[in-house]
Formats: sequence, C-alpha cells, structure tokens
Amino acid sequence: TVTWAPTSIAYGFNNRSAQFRLPQNRHCIENRACDMTMNVYLAMAMHLSCAVDGIKNKIDPGEPADFDLYAKSESELKEVGVRRLPRTLWHATQALRDDDLAGHVMGRVMRHSYVEYKEDEWERYHQAVTDWEVQEYLRLY
Repeated sequence: TVTWAPTSIAYGFNNRSAQFRLPQNRHCIENRACDMTMNVYLAMAMHLSCAVDGIKNKIDPGEPADFDLYAKSESELKEVGVRRLPRTLWHATQALRDDDLAGHVMGRVMRHSYVEYKEDEWERYHQAVTDWEVQEYLRLY
C-alpha cells in the first residue's frame, strides 16, 4: 500500500515521495513530513531557522530527487546522498537532542525539557498493550 508519506530527507519538483515537494505551477514548498500532531509554532520556528541557516551558510541542498524514493534501497539512497527520516519517536528524539541548530532555536533548556518529555512518552507507549497484540499473541497461549 502506498501512503505517499515521506520516509527520506529529500526534495523534488512535484515528487510526492520526497519530504519537501515543490509543486508545479505554485510558488510554495510543502514539508510533507509534518502532521496534525506537530506544535505549529515550534515547526514554523524550525522551518524558518533552517531556511535562514541554509541561505546564510550557503548550504547546497544537492540535486532534486526526480525519482521514486520508495523504489530505492538503502544503499541506492546513500549513493545519491539521501538519508532516511527518523523511523520512530525515539530516533527523532535523539536527532533533536544532537542538533545544534535546534538547541539554538529552542534554547538549550527548552530542548532538554522537550526531549525528556518525548522520551517519557516513548516509554509510556511501550508499556501499553494494543488490541492488535492481544489478538495476535493471546491466541497462542
């Protein structure tokens, strides 16, 4: 099943498999990794700060992904300089903890508090037993 949710850090022109999509005939950039659970103020602050940092430091974003990112293997993506988005809340939390720009934008204290809260959320998530787990495993015992 194709969900068109991005899994890789890449941009492309009208490419729905890329995190950042530049649609045809529109002057905008879509960040397709955002969802309704985000803090819109924090997301906007990070987006703008990353844009300014990229311009200020002349960071080259590389070539646009003009191919289906879902169809590429890990090694093929690595070959063209494309990294995967964090796959879990835990991995995203660790990436945030290690990001200098995020520390500057959020402030070290806020980032530390936010990371701690999200790590606690991850632990609580793993303590919950889902309906799927009950249906899948209870019948075995």
